[in-house]
Amino acid sequence: MGLFIMLGLAFISALGFGAIRLSPAKAVAALFGKGNDDVAALIVDLRLLRACLAASTGAALAASGAVFQGLFRNPLADPYVIGSSGGSAFGAVCAIALGWSQGALGFSAIGLAAFLGGMAATVVVYITAGFGRLKSDPASLLLAGTALSSLFSALVSIIIALKDKSLHQAWFWLLGGFSGRGYRELSASAPAMLIGFVLSMASSRQLDLLAVGDEEARSLGMRPDMVRMLVGSFTALSVSAAVALAGAIGFVGLVAPHLARRLVGPKHLRLIPASALIGASLLVLADTLARTAFAPVELPVGAMTALIGAPYFMYKIARRGLEGLK
Repeated sequence: MGLFIMLGLAFISALGFGAIRLSPAKAVAALFGKGNDDVAALIVDLRLLRACLAASTGAALAASGAVFQGLFRNPLADPYVIGSSGGSAFGAVCAIALGWSQGALGFSAIGLAAFLGGMAATVVVYITAGFGRLKSDPASLLLAGTALSSLFSALVSIIIALKDKSLHQAWFWLLGGFSGRGYRELSASAPAMLIGFVLSMASSRQLDLLAVGDEEARSLGMRPDMVRMLVGSFTALSVSAAVALAGAIGFVGLVAPHLARRLVGPKHLRLIPASALIGASLLVLADTLARTAFAPVELPVGAMTALIGAPYFMYKIARRGLEGLK
């Protein structure tokens, strides 16, 4: 209940702050069509939409982060651990550099390229890690994802260098943000993010069993390699949709699960939804700060989340080492 209240307060802040500042009472009243029609249109068509975009993206990234940390028993695993972010970035930058304009499935051309790139990268990582032979381990999956992400990063740098006219648009997309996104992009990404969340909740028991170790999980009749392949695949679906919607936004999927674990414990049936609520609140607040801190200049949301997340992890590691993150 406290996390729902926190998300509600984050929404009220997003509705009230901007070029035209409104009190919480006026913002809520305008949301229900009371008061000035222009203010009501501003709240419903612009600020509420931005808040919904940020909340859905933050929830998807945070829930995915909780799942990946459970899958790999690694407190530093994040939603981009198996290369989906790198693939999405590569797809989006290719679309920008080549001037693609034909979208599909409700996505813009850039969003569609990002979504397909993220899913293709996930397939490549699983094949590389040997999951087709069902005898791989989480370390090989992590290494394959890291290597592929580095490869995509190099390719993105080369494309930007060759197509420097597209530098600003590509760079802003890589840092993440919600400028120019609307209901079309949200409706295209929402089904994949929702499917990923629902299936993550359905696999909470398997994630709890993986926490005790692969050998113990096998003794209880579970196949850890199959679980990692299936759960990782539909979680990558959610991550790819989130990246296609908002660009590459970091640290939300790292910070939110750690905060949630301190509040509700390690059981994934409670950890995943708690992480989603915290991630949604964090990204709504970060987006509000990004568009108001230096108005009329809008900062990339990914830069704001990095300013919040990086000092948090540096503090945690300096205080207690990696044990402090578990």
